[in-house]
Amino acid sequence: MITFYDIHSTAPKTAWSLMVWKIRYILNYKNLPYKTIYLEYPDIETTSKNLGIPPTATKVDGSPYYTLPAIHDSSTNKALADSLRIAQYLDATYPDTPAVVMKGTKCLVLRILTYSLANSPRYTCVSFDLSTKS
Repeated sequence: MITFYDIHSTAPKTAWSLMVWKIRYILNYKNLPYKTIYLEYPDIETTSKNLGIPPTATKVDGSPYYTLPAIHDSSTNKALADSLRIAQYLDATYPDTPAVVMKGTKCLVLRILTYSLANSPRYTCVSFDLSTKS
């Protein structure tokens, strides 16, 4: 079972972060079972450290910076953070599910189910360039 770590919000039915929302969407799109644990901001670093998740960035003062989204996959005992890394991990670990990262790129492709006027489903591809600029 995958544990998905999301940012706690007091606003009902509101996504707090687009980055976190993307991973929830991917888990649903891949039809992977998961449970959600909501974290308050002060708990992100401690939880990440306890799970063995490395920091996703460095603060200006040089100290490690921990962010969400994060997952822990109990089937592989792997824990990681960062939208692109998670998407790549899910594609590699669950190859029988629809891929979300285009091969040979760092481009996350989300297939969004939309409906035409006749209410017949079709897919629209939306790309998010998640590569880091150097």
